[in-house]
Order: sequence, then structure tokens, then C-alpha cells
Amino acid sequence: MFRRTTYQQGSLKLEERKRGAAVWVYRWWDADANGKRVYRKQQVGDLSQYPNETAAKAATDVLRLTINNQSQRNGASQMTVQSLWAHYSREELPFKDFSTQDGYISYSKNWILPRWGRVLLLKVKTVDVERWLREATVSNGARAKIKCVMSALFSHAVRWEFTSMNPISSGIPVGAGGKRGPSVGVRVSAKRQKAPTVLSPEQVKLGLTKLEFRDQLLVLLDGALGTRRGELAALRWQDCDFENDTFQIEHSYYWRRGGILKSTKTEASAKPLPMHPALKQALLEWKTQSHRTQATDFVFPSRLYGGRKALDLAAVLKRKIRPTFDKLGITGVGWHTFRHTVGTVLAELGEHQLTIRDYLRHSNLSVTNKYLQAASNTKRNAQARLVAAILPVHLLPAGKTGETVAP
Repeated sequence: MFRRTTYQQGSLKLEERKRGAAVWVYRWWDADANGKRVYRKQQVGDLSQYPNETAAKAATDVLRLTINNQSQRNGASQMTVQSLWAHYSREELPFKDFSTQDGYISYSKNWILPRWGRVLLLKVKTVDVERWLREATVSNGARAKIKCVMSALFSHAVRWEFTSMNPISSGIPVGAGGKRGPSVGVRVSAKRQKAPTVLSPEQVKLGLTKLEFRDQLLVLLDGALGTRRGELAALRWQDCDFENDTFQIEHSYYWRRGGILKSTKTEASAKPLPMHPALKQALLEWKTQSHRTQATDFVFPSRLYGGRKALDLAAVLKRKIRPTFDKLGITGVGWHTFRHTVGTVLAELGEHQLTIRDYLRHSNLSVTNKYLQAASNTKRNAQARLVAAILPVHLLPAGKTGETVAP
């Protein structure tokens, strides 16, 4: 016989402890793996966190949504974006990468929740979100990321059956059919408003001559390897294989949350890179000057934290490297500038796209193509060859010098 699933409020009780403050305990009925009903409980927090029952009950709202996700009257019609974010933060966000977590929290706290936090899920409309994003005073990239976070939230709501549609990605009810494409969902452009800065080899050389040894080595490594900032900071002596002349790029450093050594961005990123003799010589010289030379020590450790953390490359860029390039009339230099420069220079040297993709350790060519820019001289030479190929001889009139304008 069909048994109707009812909505549970659960029970909340303050329990004393032999040691420490009393804790709030939430209890509810659940089913185990065999379908047998069991009585479960979970600590919500102690009196220092929730000094009264009202505050403790508010903290159980997210848990109540979780245990009632199978209920036919789970209250989804009255669910707000704020409640959805709280549920998402509990059930899904902790399983993402640390940097992704912090990015989602930042965009939600600063943009999404102030505007949409009190709005019911069913009241969030595709066109309204699109208009709001278009009026937001942020870059196209930021708009695209805000949209991505909102879409992830509503995908979570669909998965938990809090709503039947994701108005951000499609607006089409689940199971209703229909083709998903550019004509549906929130449409915002992620196109760059300004092309990334790319340096010429001469500019990199000039900058290197003006820097101190440590900063020279940092720029030389980044300009030769094209690593991401976190990968450069995470480099340890054990990653420098001086016998086989290779770098093992296996980790990336994340400065927030006290400093975390984590895996590289993608599987393709965790690939070795060759070590040029000049890089090897420079590193061995730096090793003689460093006070941290154990295998697990960072190549560029933070003196402030006694080598326990990696050097703060953002501070080095701000205080040392960028001012040096600014004095040379080269503005807008960042760590990722050297990664873009590596891709462009390799293309200028005639390297195949697949080689550049593997050197930059991208997952696919579409990402690599975003890093490639043709320099002015290369474009001029390409145009000269193109015109020479299509322009008939003696087609144009002679110039003042009496010479015919022809290839």
C-alpha cells in the first residue's frame, strides 16, 4: 500500500554535557539502507553559538530541507534564494576546490544574495536576471561567473526537487523536452573588454636586467615555463629533477585559508616540463643562497613564516616586478602576462599548436588559442606575403619615384 511521505519539523532540545557548554541537538526520523525507520540526531551547536532556541531553530532550517527532500509538501514553493544558498553551502559546496569555494562565497555574498536573497525560487525569472547582470558595473568575465554561480545554485535546487526548472541555464521545466541553446537561459557575454598584455622577448630581456637575482629567477622561470602563479609558488626542490633536467609540476599553492598546497588545476597540468641548462644553472646558484634546501622545502619560501609557507607572489609583483616594468614604460604586467607571452612567442617561433598546448599544459586547443596573439611585425610580414600572392604585377599606377606599386 502506498505510504504518504509527510513533512517533518523534527525536534530540537538543549542537552547538558559533563564538560563544556550545553549543546542543541536536533532529532528526526529517517530510513536506513534496508528501509527501516531509524531515529537520528545531530548536534546543531552549543549555547555560545546559539544563545536561545529561536537562533538554534533558524540554524536547523537547512537540515530540515535536507531531511524533507522526499516530502510531497516540502515547502519548496516558499523557498528563497537565501535558503537555497544555505542548503547548497552545506550539501555541495564543501566538495569543491578551495579556490572555487571562496569564489562562490564571494560572488554570492557580494552580488547574488543582496539582490536575490529574499526572492522566492519561483519568482526568479530569466529575463530579470539577464537585465540585472547587464546593468551590473563589473567586467564581462565577472558577469559570466555570477551567472555560473546562480546556475549552479538552481541546478542544485532541481536535483533536490526544490524547483522543476533552472531559469539561469534554460528556464525549461525538467522533463518538458525542448532544445537547449543560445536562445534560452540568461545570455551574457564573457568576451574580454581588453586584450591581455603580451610582452616581446626584448621587453622581457630588458626587464630581467633591472631586477634583483631572486626576482630575476622568478620572471625567468615564469617566462620560460609559462606556469601559473600558484604552480610557480608551489615549486619545491624535490620537483626540480637536476639529474634528468625536468620540472615536475604536480601542485599549486593557494594563499588563502592559511596557505594550502593543492593539486594542479587539471590532469593535463600535472605534466613535466624540460629544464634548460640556463634555468638549471640559475636554480643551483639560488640553492646556494637559500636557507631552505631540503627536498620538501619551497624553492621560493616565505621568510616571514620561516619557510613554512610559499613566498607571496602577489606582494612580489606589486612591490618589485611591476614597478620595474613600469619604469621601462611597460604597464599592466602580471604573473599571467608571462604565460600569455610564452604562448605567443612560441607561436611566433613557428611551434605547432599541439606543442604549445602541451607546453602550457592545457586540456584542449580551444583554451590554448585564447593565449595566442600575433605580434605587429608578424602580422605585417604576413600581410606582405598575402598581398604579394594576390596582387597582379603592374596593376597599380607608378608612385612618385617612378616605381610600380607591386610585390
